[in-house]
Amino acid sequence: MRIKITLSSEKSGIIDFNYQHQIQALIYGFLSRSDPDYSQWLHEQGYIYRRDKRFKLFVFSGITFHKPIKAMRSNGFRYPNDLNDLHSLNGFLFNGSQNVPFTFSFQIASPVNKFLQHLIDGIFREGNEITLGYQMVSISRIEILPDPLNSISLHPLESPVFIKKPMPPGQRDMYLFPGDEGYEVFLNRNLTRKYEILYNKSFSGESLKFHFHPAKGKSMKQFTIFKEGLDGNRKYIHIKGTLQPFTVTGPGELIKIGLECGFGQNNSMGCGYVEEYKMV
Repeated sequence: MRIKITLSSEKSGIIDFNYQHQIQALIYGFLSRSDPDYSQWLHEQGYIYRRDKRFKLFVFSGITFHKPIKAMRSNGFRYPNDLNDLHSLNGFLFNGSQNVPFTFSFQIASPVNKFLQHLIDGIFREGNEITLGYQMVSISRIEILPDPLNSISLHPLESPVFIKKPMPPGQRDMYLFPGDEGYEVFLNRNLTRKYEILYNKSFSGESLKFHFHPAKGKSMKQFTIFKEGLDGNRKYIHIKGTLQPFTVTGPGELIKIGLECGFGQNNSMGCGYVEEYKMV
């Protein structure tokens, strides 16, 4: 299932360039409103694949702004005490008013009914006003979106497809992009692992075939997100992945996994959410 959440603000404000961890925190906050134990379990453990790989089995898109925004950059970034003081911030500046609220949206997908039930229940328990980052916004609309399960032409919705190849000790892990050796192998391996967790059986079908198309505009997205450990320390993760649209063919079961769990790695951090792409 895919859910679209539209937020609005009657005041001007700013959204951090690296907003993905704020959306992630919002999602876990909704889950916690409904079932704190489930939210904590999913955040700290999740679904385990063969004892060492962990998956959350949900994915969210980047933000879609419904009106023009302005990118604000400064050398002395700080979290504001007063949102009227916007000149020293880094992020997307938007203008809203009581007469003309500013609206923006993001989408969430998951094949796990328990996750979806607690998410929706938590949203309604939360109330209309929520905190995103360091400002208050209102939930103006919640929609259940149709699954594009018959579509094979897809594109990441401001949510890069991220693949990182582990390297031997002493070497840095390698970012992979379309066309790199092993890229499709890693994509398929990731999807089959999610399949095995969901259905408790091995996937015996053929691999998916991907054809990536030249992108109009930017073809790559990068951002930084942090994970907070049980000891309170933050681990910063640098994300760099492709935004290229692609055509995928092969077993529908794996395509469905990609649509509902995300393509590639780090889906619960805002990577690999795709939607239907109209080929020109």
